[in-house]
Parts: sequence; structure tokens; C-alpha cells
Amino acid sequence: SRDNKSGDIILKVVNASAKPVKTQIDIKGAGKLAGTGKAIVLTSASPLDENTLEQPTKVSPKSEMVKISGNTLKKVFPGNSLTVIRIASSVVKNSVD
Repeated sequence: SRDNKSGDIILKVVNASAKPVKTQIDIKGAGKLAGTGKAIVLTSASPLDENTLEQPTKVSPKSEMVKISGNTLKKVFPGNSLTVIRIASSVVKNSVD
């Protein structure tokens, strides 16, 4: 999706497998993308993991930078994960309210 105010591209990727998945994502029609983006990754060793009073951050988001080459993003998505990636773009569309 695209944030109409900033022009940022927002990708949401789910890896429901227990194993990491190496992926290449081609983002066509997005305009010129910044060379890096920010990823927020939520993952755990088991899909049954949950936070408890004893382990309140067992499943918690972690931020990391991702590199984009042209309009291509190559990334390994960890098993049992949800990743949200935000990439700056040169295209800005104003929303109509």
C-alpha cells in the first residue's frame, strides 16, 4: 500500500512457515525508492508463543533497516513472522477528504 500523505510504500509480509524464506520483491510503479527502508519484525520460535508476566517481551517487535536496489527488495523473512516494511518514495499523492 502507499501512504498518500508521505508517498511511502508500506509492505506487509507474513511467513507462516516455521522456516525462514528468502524472497525477492519487485515494487513496480512505486516511483524512485530510497535505498533503505525500515522493517518492524514480530516473530518467535513457535507460533504458540505468547507473552506472560514472567516473560512480557517474549513476542515483541524488533526494528531493522532493509536495503533496496532500484525497485527490488531482497530479504530473508524469519519463520513464524509478521514484517511491516516502510520505504520512502518520490511519488506523493494527496488524499482527497
